[in-house]
Amino acid sequence: MLSVNRIFIFWFSKYSTYFRWAAVGTATAVIDYTVFIALYKYIGSIFGSNLVAAATATTFNYLTHHRWTFESDQQHATSGVKYLLNLIFWWIVSSSIIKMLVALGVDVKLAKLAPLVLIVPVNYFVLNQVVFKKKV
Repeated sequence: MLSVNRIFIFWFSKYSTYFRWAAVGTATAVIDYTVFIALYKYIGSIFGSNLVAAATATTFNYLTHHRWTFESDQQHATSGVKYLLNLIFWWIVSSSIIKMLVALGVDVKLAKLAPLVLIVPVNYFVLNQVVFKKKV
């Protein structure tokens, strides 16, 4: 009979990439949101605040995903370029969504969270299958 500990260890090891991804993603979201709200309060620019917040949060995100989550064997020159292109794409999408929602009267603090609904589920697959894809 399998003990609860063995079941947990088996389950965790099988899905450890998902747990690491979720932990890094949660930390990244907190960094991104905090920096965005703090900057927006002072400069009042959605695009500028979102750019600085994204750059700060995604630097943390890239480095931790590269080494810890996906244990990538790619050189930074390869994965970094793909990651940067991914970042630029999602920055444009998220900034546009935030700007649109604010124009519709949604509070900026709530509008900043809205793009996560789209980005989070898609981004795991992009990072895993494109950016940090292991060499075969």
